[in-house]
Amino acid sequence: MSRSRTSQSASPSQDPGSGKYRHLLALSILFLLPVLLFYSTILGDRQFMGHDTIQWRAGAESIFEYREAYDGEEPLWATNMFAGMPAYTVHVSKSVPHLDNKVFDQLRMIWPAVPYWVLLGGLYFLFTLMGFRPLVSLLGAIFIGFTTYFPIIIEAGHNIKFIAYSYLPWMLSGYWLITRTSARTWGLVLFAIATTLEFRAGHPQVTYYFVYLFATLFLYDSWQYYRQKDHRTWGIVTGLLTLGVALAVLGSAEQYWRLLEYSPHSIRGGSAISDTASGAGLSLEYAFTWSQGIAETLTLMIPDLFGGSSSMAYWGEKPGTSGPHYLGAVAVLLFLVGLFRSRRQIRYLFAGTGLLAITFSWGYHFPLNEIWFHLLPAFDKFRTPEMWLTLTIFCFSIVALFGIEHILQWADEKRADLKPLLLPAGLALGTGLLILLGGSQMFSFENEREYTQIAQQIANQNNLSPDNSQVQRQTRRIIESRFKPERRELMRSDTLRYLFFTGLGLFLIVLFLKQKIGALWLLSGLILISTVDLLATGKRYLNEESLADRNRELTQVIEAQQTPADRFLQERTRTDNGYQWRVLPIDRNPFNNAIPSYFYPTLGGYSGAKLSLIQDVIENGLFTGPMGINKPLLDMLNVKYLTSRRELPLPGFEEVYQEQEHYVYENLSVLPKAWFVDRVEPIRDSRGAFEAILPSSGFDPSTTAIVEAIRYPEVQPDSDATVQIRSYTARRIELELERSTPGFLVLSEIYYPPGWQARLNGEEIPILKTNYLLRGFEIPPGSHQLTLEFHPRSHIAGSKISWAANLAQWGLLLILLAVRYRPTRTGEPHES
Repeated sequence: MSRSRTSQSASPSQDPGSGKYRHLLALSILFLLPVLLFYSTILGDRQFMGHDTIQWRAGAESIFEYREAYDGEEPLWATNMFAGMPAYTVHVSKSVPHLDNKVFDQLRMIWPAVPYWVLLGGLYFLFTLMGFRPLVSLLGAIFIGFTTYFPIIIEAGHNIKFIAYSYLPWMLSGYWLITRTSARTWGLVLFAIATTLEFRAGHPQVTYYFVYLFATLFLYDSWQYYRQKDHRTWGIVTGLLTLGVALAVLGSAEQYWRLLEYSPHSIRGGSAISDTASGAGLSLEYAFTWSQGIAETLTLMIPDLFGGSSSMAYWGEKPGTSGPHYLGAVAVLLFLVGLFRSRRQIRYLFAGTGLLAITFSWGYHFPLNEIWFHLLPAFDKFRTPEMWLTLTIFCFSIVALFGIEHILQWADEKRADLKPLLLPAGLALGTGLLILLGGSQMFSFENEREYTQIAQQIANQNNLSPDNSQVQRQTRRIIESRFKPERRELMRSDTLRYLFFTGLGLFLIVLFLKQKIGALWLLSGLILISTVDLLATGKRYLNEESLADRNRELTQVIEAQQTPADRFLQERTRTDNGYQWRVLPIDRNPFNNAIPSYFYPTLGGYSGAKLSLIQDVIENGLFTGPMGINKPLLDMLNVKYLTSRRELPLPGFEEVYQEQEHYVYENLSVLPKAWFVDRVEPIRDSRGAFEAILPSSGFDPSTTAIVEAIRYPEVQPDSDATVQIRSYTARRIELELERSTPGFLVLSEIYYPPGWQARLNGEEIPILKTNYLLRGFEIPPGSHQLTLEFHPRSHIAGSKISWAANLAQWGLLLILLAVRYRPTRTGEPHES
């Protein structure tokens, strides 16, 4: 009897969550945790109105106006930002129904509860599929679900990004069912539906990062099948995965055909005038903005080591940050246990993928990344390398679960020896102690960027050079006295906090291994410690003061930012022909701010995927010439007004409004929406065409058109030629033309080949790329009606394909359910 009691106490790892309600308990906890973190928005009367959400709504105003005017029809073209761009890069309703737009969108009033529940439920399901017991699966879901990055992007308004993350564990669950269980058909359905939802979320960057995890898993599994000479199973698995991806791609064809069509013409497709452009992708400098500093990777352990999110305290390598990627103290400890002590070989796959993602997150700080930038498919399509750390946290958290799994098995083997724990515990605690005791000598607590900025400010105030020795000394005093003490204190307090939580976790593990407590107490304690740690850290980066009243509309927030100049311009920009003059609001960060675009069309806006033509002009052509601005460019782009916070004595502009610090200037030589020119100058290539519209070339858009062609027929001037705009909407433009000689018409609309069609008197005619970024047309003598319509094939055909693929997915699911639950002769459901 005594021996039996000893045996029971020596097996403390017996599943503490076994029983009828073990999964219900774990899922209930996961259901409640987002409510605790986001109580004000889920159950309270507040809502998030992050910067990006407000900018999105302002930039989408012409889309909403069109829908209201035309009974819900999609405009497909946005007229109010960057002189025009495809609307589906800003906002578009999904015409094909699915869970996201028919179920999840109906629960937006409790944001971000639904995507959080989808994420946490998917993580829990995945980990139980991987063989982890319920409380271990719960712990893993907490590690990943409450990393600090998610509260940060939710507050910032990066809603699509978070929604895209929420479907990833369901995709991986489908993959796991296909590759490691006999329920492969169910896995196919889950994989296809989850991947479709992932694609429909519309954030390819998130998807792209996790493709690396799926790729490494598939290579690992393929190797295992090869070793076992099980080629048949490999063929089945590969076929099902291929079918699942195909169904998902076809199921989201409505969206991605448009994006694939658009990508070559966007900044993601490269610049036609860049010396280094390969014809596709972002520039390396732009793509590697927000590269994670190598030493800054330690914020996975100690979140505020580099100053947290404070604009004054942050001293890392990035231009700024809203907060770090934090893994959690217990997760770090268990990751080290899993890495060094687990016997599961697959841990190396997850650890390796996570480490690879860390090196990618370093961007330009890691030399190999420039090679990967040019070699790896689609690597040059995305910016913000620090986002790779989300993949790191996902992979490292799974290794951490291998760690706690090993500890539980360790106890089953009745091993009281703690020596195997020394290495991971020593690394976890030793790193913290090293930073606590030697951090003041290890870290500089400053960066070159802020030093230069402060020196420049002091120099400007005293009319001195930034290199002046007095300026340098004063800059040094400011940094040493104002910034460094706070940064050192943040390092010290957060390191102590890390050591405290790590020590608590280690203490519970030791008690468990010494058989002083059972697995229930161990896992419950680790769950409690991790929950407190991660939720409290996440709360740091949630600014409750930024929350708005639930009943307040986004449009009210935007309209509250309207200036007296905006009210003046709303009326002055309208014409009798249906279109509006454009505005360049140079006083309001015009190319990174969509607020003015809510009130009237602008040459600027807010978008990370602008057309490359307009980006080239903004970066290299707009602010050039002796006046500091390319006036002929403004003339041909219908920019009739400039706004400023100060007087602008620019030739050719007249001040028409001034109130307090708000100035409005009218462009006296602005060209109409469409006009005839006297001559056409053909130029072979895009670079030559771009250089021809610069002030140094003497370009006059009112008389000359630059057409990218080898040769072009001469046109004859006609002073009596007329152009009248009969109709102007986002998808259709109608003009009436009259001239007596062959001519050439320039239309002040951005050149975008896919989808725009021109018909002259009903006959299709080519749209010619004119003045580098506008549209031009050869017009014969006589009276004509020119009609332009936007009907991209991707929109029409993509919708039909998506309907068919989604019906196939749901049909397969219904068949499986019918087979699974078909009644038997005894009336009992059939068990498959």
